[in-house]
Amino acid sequence: MLGPILHHYDASPFSQKAQKILGIKQLTWHSVEMPMTAPKPELEAITGGYRGTPVLQLGSDVFIDTVAIADALDHFYPKTAALAAGAKLFSDAMGLWADSLFDPVLGSAVALYAADWDEHFYNDRAAVFPHLDFTALPDTRELMAARIIQLARQLDTQLIDGRSFLTGDECTLADVHCWGIFWFVRNGLPHVASELLTLEALSDWADRVEGLDSGERLASDYDVARAALLQPAADLTLFPGALERSSRLNSWWDTPVKVCAVGADRGCVEGILVGQGDRFTSLRVEGSDLPVRHVHFPRQGYDIHRP
Repeated sequence: MLGPILHHYDASPFSQKAQKILGIKQLTWHSVEMPMTAPKPELEAITGGYRGTPVLQLGSDVFIDTVAIADALDHFYPKTAALAAGAKLFSDAMGLWADSLFDPVLGSAVALYAADWDEHFYNDRAAVFPHLDFTALPDTRELMAARIIQLARQLDTQLIDGRSFLTGDECTLADVHCWGIFWFVRNGLPHVASELLTLEALSDWADRVEGLDSGERLASDYDVARAALLQPAADLTLFPGALERSSRLNSWWDTPVKVCAVGADRGCVEGILVGQGDRFTSLRVEGSDLPVRHVHFPRQGYDIHRP
């Protein structure tokens, strides 16, 4: 196998999370940089329509979102440091907490920078996050900053006993979920970042996560990614928590379905439902003159329905 291929762009906090995950796993990975805005035809051809960041490709298996990426790397690279073994519920809960932090962070970024964006970028961001009223956000800038600091204090309290990371001595997916959003605050929201410096435990923790390796990054391209699709797909029955075909989804197996992100427009994927378990929903995707591939979504944060 060629090794992990990460489709991403560096300005995204979610891409930063994925890079840190690959570093914790001590992996060499291939970087394929996607455009920041739609359309993203080369990525969408591989995923079957999804255009968000990040996307991890392992041969003809394509994993959407950092949760699925972490689960996939723990499954396929078990000899390296575990990201969430034995603590998946805590990691998932901290992922939801980080999502609650992302909303005011995103709103603050829009309030701070949107006036300088060109029309295409502005319209793209507004389409990706339809739950936000971009025109009203500048008036709520201080309220959003206060919300960020309030959530930051929560995390600082968790760390104030001197622990190195959220669960103890080792960095896990829970830390990565939270760090990725604070990475964006520190680098993109100076009016908030300066106040974070007063939270000593939080600042020290963020520095520790920042200082961890991000793995060995190799520049790559879509030619390499398309060629990797020729590798055989993984056995879905071996995925953790895989459901039997006699499950309650019995009438859905091997039929067309559509999977879309909840609360954000990152594109939907239509394919044949070929696997589902406690952690993954898996579709067989064909077309775009590419080999058949399996596209895997986390159960959390993605809706499945019939087209």
